[in-house]
Amino acid sequence: MAEKVLLVDDEEQVLHGYHRVLHRRFELEVAMGGLQALQAMEQHGPFAVLVADMRMPGMSGLDLLQSAQALSPDTTRIMLTGNLDLRTAMDAINHGQVFRFLTKPCTPEHLTEAIQAGLRQHQLVVAEQELLQQTLMGSLQVFTDLLSGLDPEYYGRGRVLRERAVLLARALRFEPEWDLETAALLLPLGRLTLPPEFLARLKSGAPLDLRDRTRLARVPESGAQLLAGIPRLGEVARMIRYHTKGYDGSGSPDDGVRGEALPMGARILKVLHDFTELELKRMSRRVALEELALHEARYDRRVLQALYAQFGTPAAASIPGERRCAVQDLGEGMVLARNLATRTGRVVLCAGVRLGPAHLMLLRDVADILDVQEPVVVMDQD
Repeated sequence: MAEKVLLVDDEEQVLHGYHRVLHRRFELEVAMGGLQALQAMEQHGPFAVLVADMRMPGMSGLDLLQSAQALSPDTTRIMLTGNLDLRTAMDAINHGQVFRFLTKPCTPEHLTEAIQAGLRQHQLVVAEQELLQQTLMGSLQVFTDLLSGLDPEYYGRGRVLRERAVLLARALRFEPEWDLETAALLLPLGRLTLPPEFLARLKSGAPLDLRDRTRLARVPESGAQLLAGIPRLGEVARMIRYHTKGYDGSGSPDDGVRGEALPMGARILKVLHDFTELELKRMSRRVALEELALHEARYDRRVLQALYAQFGTPAAASIPGERRCAVQDLGEGMVLARNLATRTGRVVLCAGVRLGPAHLMLLRDVADILDVQEPVVVMDQD
């Protein structure tokens, strides 16, 4: 599909002239004035190149370019002006991010050359973004593969956290939802830096000395450092760094950051992480909520209220217990209370995983082959 070019002017004869000369070389669309141009971008976009006259009644070319930047940031913007003074140029560069200026009257040759350069610029931007996206997704895949292999139990909890984070983000109208989902899934990333023997002690439940607790407290910072050099993951890294930090300033890192200075995503993850860990440990949603309520100063009250709205107040929450069922009786939405394992002890799915259609299909197809141990223990949320 050819890349499209949008030409904008307030003079109909000028637009007809542009179209007559250029329509054979480019996939061209014209618009009379700024408002019509924005409508065209919304209805017929995206456009690779936007060429706009500077002086138009109603909406100036600069106003149009600013709006176009917000609407379609990848579009290359070219300005036509009959009187290019220094102030106009500075405003266009700073606010409209203009790629090139053309003075009127502009010859068809100069306009053609500028549009071709704009198309090349757009191709470079898109190619760079595709490369960045591939690098980003590849890095995330490596991390999730490592986590699922090294610490499948915590990886399973991360999937539950991600589901719950989406619910709270929407309730709180928190817009960087992708960042929050990614941070929830990668919360235990810093555990990759822990020695295998230390991880073994953690899993065994052995008591930890001061040195061990200090090492464990550094896990969020270690995870943030692993992400720090990856493009577009800066905010994800900040959420992970501060997700154990209390709203009152308690917890790690000990850097004085507290309250509203903490990233909102980290405040959401703090509440959800503590709630999910308590729920799995106590096997009771009500007890988990009651323990959170005892330490309200550690949490952003808005986030805590959103949690109560989704999962019940401490006084009204139901008390889930353990329920045992056969593999064939498992249903979508059930949460594993214990690891689902084979009779030889190999973990198939970890405690905390919320079962979806793909899990159920897999289990019913391979339960006999893998010799999955029954009954399966799930959390009864009813």
